[in-house]
Amino acid sequence: MTKIIPLLRFKFIRLLERICRPDTLYRLLLPLAVLRAAFKKSTAPQRLPAPVGRGMVAPGNAKSQAGYRQNAVLTFFPDRLRNPAWLSRCSFSGIDRLQDCQRRGQPVILATAHFGPVFLLSRWLQAAGIRSATLVSGRTDERSYLNRLKDRATLFPEIPRVFFPHQLRELTKFLAAGNVLVIAIDSPRGNQIKVPLDARHHFRLATGPIRLAARHGARLFPCTILDEGRWRFRFELGHPVPAEFLSDPSDLASAGNFLASELLPCFAAQPEQCSKMVLACFETAGTGSAPGIKPDETALLTSAPGNHEP
Repeated sequence: MTKIIPLLRFKFIRLLERICRPDTLYRLLLPLAVLRAAFKKSTAPQRLPAPVGRGMVAPGNAKSQAGYRQNAVLTFFPDRLRNPAWLSRCSFSGIDRLQDCQRRGQPVILATAHFGPVFLLSRWLQAAGIRSATLVSGRTDERSYLNRLKDRATLFPEIPRVFFPHQLRELTKFLAAGNVLVIAIDSPRGNQIKVPLDARHHFRLATGPIRLAARHGARLFPCTILDEGRWRFRFELGHPVPAEFLSDPSDLASAGNFLASELLPCFAAQPEQCSKMVLACFETAGTGSAPGIKPDETALLTSAPGNHEP
């Protein structure tokens, strides 16, 4: 029974997608998403710190929960997103640079955050022809049956859809083959650095993406995916971290400041798409801690993004 219900749900949604146009499917499933969101406890609104912006953020309200649940529907059929009816619903800014890296066999690490529908980021990249995967927390044997079903619905069955921190050897081979790895900077685990915003505030970020890029000779790009409403999305690739910032693995401040300078304006422009994990990275001076650097490469993977997949 524990597998029958997820299996039926998986097959039912995939069947609906095949017989409905995207807009029709959206309208059909929206009432259910709104109903489920109504029973989700809301969180108190917050504000981004003054150095970044004064926008009000309420990541746990009913509207955002309904949007999250609607977007989660797309995780049931990522192998269908390359169809023109779906692919036209996501715009890609800067994807030509990723395509060029893949043609040259250059590994890429995308530093992102739990901002917007981040769980769809790699799925949309695959729909655009980019061989990509996401680093998530947890272990292989802890992954739910439903998520394992979703993992099989991939456009690139020869590569894993996700990696876990204990899969260091597999991850090394994946990057060596010139693929793209998505990893979050707003994880509270692992090694951290603090980027000053002003005399009173800083932004805390995980160093895993920086150190992995330095270790494996990968290009490091900041990126975001934005929810533009009604199943329309926008992927934005930032400027690459300069190679000289990755040449000295003991000096992470330059790369960290560069990533923050690229991502923070996105957070300020769309504060309603910031998750609680992003908001927790904005700290007042004197709070939190930034652990020192560990030489063991396994420590790089402790800053995997939280497994917030629906």
